[in-house]
Amino acid sequence: MDIKDLEINKMIVHILDNNLEIPVLSEVEHPIDEDIEEFLEKHILKVFTDGSLRPARFNDGENVVKDIIVNYNLHSFVDDTKKLAEILFNIIKVNVDIPPADVIFSVFTYEDRKYFAIFKMNYRNSYIHNVDRQDDKTINSIIKQRTSLPNESQRIDECVLIDLTTLDIKLLEKDYEINGEKIYYLSRIYLKCNSKRSEKEKIKVLNKTTQNFLENNYEGDFEKVGQAKKAVAKSLEENDRIDIESVARDVFKSDIDNKKEYMSIMEKEGLNEGKFEVSEKLKRQNFKKQKIVTDTGIEIKVPIEFFDDKGKIEFVNNTDGTISIVLKQIGNVKNK
Repeated sequence: MDIKDLEINKMIVHILDNNLEIPVLSEVEHPIDEDIEEFLEKHILKVFTDGSLRPARFNDGENVVKDIIVNYNLHSFVDDTKKLAEILFNIIKVNVDIPPADVIFSVFTYEDRKYFAIFKMNYRNSYIHNVDRQDDKTINSIIKQRTSLPNESQRIDECVLIDLTTLDIKLLEKDYEINGEKIYYLSRIYLKCNSKRSEKEKIKVLNKTTQNFLENNYEGDFEKVGQAKKAVAKSLEENDRIDIESVARDVFKSDIDNKKEYMSIMEKEGLNEGKFEVSEKLKRQNFKKQKIVTDTGIEIKVPIEFFDDKGKIEFVNNTDGTISIVLKQIGNVKNK
């Protein structure tokens, strides 16, 4: 993702602190100097590459937030964001688990698409120095700052990106307790939208479901687990996405019954679209190596491409029910 394709058009900050009775709303747009531009650009690019980013669409029916977005224009930016901030503050105020924040509203252009963005910058503790004078003496001290914002290198926990042409939504959100129930309030209460699983969530479901299925049907077969990871890596390399049917075909081959059962379970787990894209970061984190853990506490990380290669690794089933792992041609060994 190239920062050259990103342009910040508008920005304003509203303070939504539930320790106050009312929100502190700005009456004018925030000036965009070089430092602020860099700060916001880095956060925007970080959000776009976040594996937890969920796609969503507004639900049908009455929706004040949607109406404001649909009718947005350059001249209504300040008033629109004040209305949106008040709606969000009213939710935060009556639900004490939702953290207070400074909320940045912005309109930006990225890769020729115009977005309306809401960045909820939840407060974080930080420490700063303080200089005081007492009895003609300088006293330096360190004090806690309770309303610090995430810096450029830190992750924003909650944000909303809305494509102003298609109204497609991308959001990062957290669930908080509301009326005794954990709820994703941004999508369900504030935006009134229907969100789908993020890339990260889909991978978690895929890995967990596959692992459980193989443990139940191919107990103790480490090679099968490795084959599954290798099949996913192959699908990503060939198609730039995970094709679940292709993975099932490579793993189960002529075992038609297990293949059908596996596909049926994946559909029940919500991966019924069959294919989904995965970012480079998540590829590296999930599909480069397979970790093997024994009940004696030994951990081995094996490159995915070594599975099915008995010249590199071999699993030997012993007569006493244990498994021996034989590593071959592993090169030089280093302590770490």
